[in-house]
Amino acid sequence: MMCDKCVIGYWVPEKKRQKFNWTDFENACESEGFQLKMIDVNSSLEKQGPLHVFLHKLTDTQSHAESGDKNAEDIVSRLQEYIAKHPDLIVIDPLDNIRNLRNRCESYEFMQEGIRLKDVFTPNFVEIKSRNLNEAASTLKRRGIKYPFVCKPLIAYGSSNAHKMMIIFNERGLKDCQLPCVAQDFINHNAILYKVFVVGERFHVVERPSLKNFYQEDCNSLSTIFFNSHDISKSGSKSKWSILSEEDIPLTVKPNHQTFEMIVKNIQGIFGLVLVGIDVVIENHTGKYAIIDVNVFPGYDGYPNFFEHLIDSIRKLLLEQRACRQNSKGCTLKKCQSDDLDSGFESDEKRKCSTK
Repeated sequence: MMCDKCVIGYWVPEKKRQKFNWTDFENACESEGFQLKMIDVNSSLEKQGPLHVFLHKLTDTQSHAESGDKNAEDIVSRLQEYIAKHPDLIVIDPLDNIRNLRNRCESYEFMQEGIRLKDVFTPNFVEIKSRNLNEAASTLKRRGIKYPFVCKPLIAYGSSNAHKMMIIFNERGLKDCQLPCVAQDFINHNAILYKVFVVGERFHVVERPSLKNFYQEDCNSLSTIFFNSHDISKSGSKSKWSILSEEDIPLTVKPNHQTFEMIVKNIQGIFGLVLVGIDVVIENHTGKYAIIDVNVFPGYDGYPNFFEHLIDSIRKLLLEQRACRQNSKGCTLKKCQSDDLDSGFESDEKRKCSTK
């Protein structure tokens, strides 16, 4: 087999390895002829090589490095030096590509500029930079942000606070915003979030609970709602803020498989990631698809055969790299694989739903 001597080096936090049941991945790699090797990112990678693939979840380290943490800076510098010395190394995913998702404002700008699909959009947003409530209100008004809006931390990863969010209903609630933060239009979506998990050329859609619809009368009566996006959309979550009114239930829109497929191709084209999660909601009165966040190496809860698909993606990248070397010295490895996507869809209760 072509991969008999291929070494997959990895650095993934222990908590994430436990969640994924990493032993299964080790067994799958062994059965497919790959050697899986844990990397100590605090030591020389040269002494731990040779590596053919480097699989990692270093988002926290990257974020800490950008914030001036010396140890994190050393780790990132060490990695970048090794990658530069070994241009044939396949990195899942490239550090520079991941960095484009650290700042929510920047990633939303990338999406607004890059998405050219009918009935697909990224909600209006703006960074709130001033603690002065009048200045904050003026910023929102200039950008056309209406109440209610979602207030999210500006930095999308690297902190336990990255998923602590709030719904702001009126100017009184502006005092609750924790800077640095992003205000993003709240899209009424009938309390359904679609988590699109992408693994190379495959993707799978899982339906999760989300926040209910809010209307103008709510802006007059409700105070700020604080929530953790992981908790509110956890499988089986029963938050009171996820319960739809009887009037809203008929507004639920059936998802369309082809639209998800186009979204995946666009996001891969924009960010160049093999392992990525896309959070999508469907606006209840228009049926338009809103991409509200994109995540690096997500949890993949409910994704069937994740390790099998990951190994398959690695094998394809290695084959593509070999073909590039044989055919042309100027050939560069594609970032986002082919246009042929294999996909699946399931609801939160694992119901198989038609996507045609």
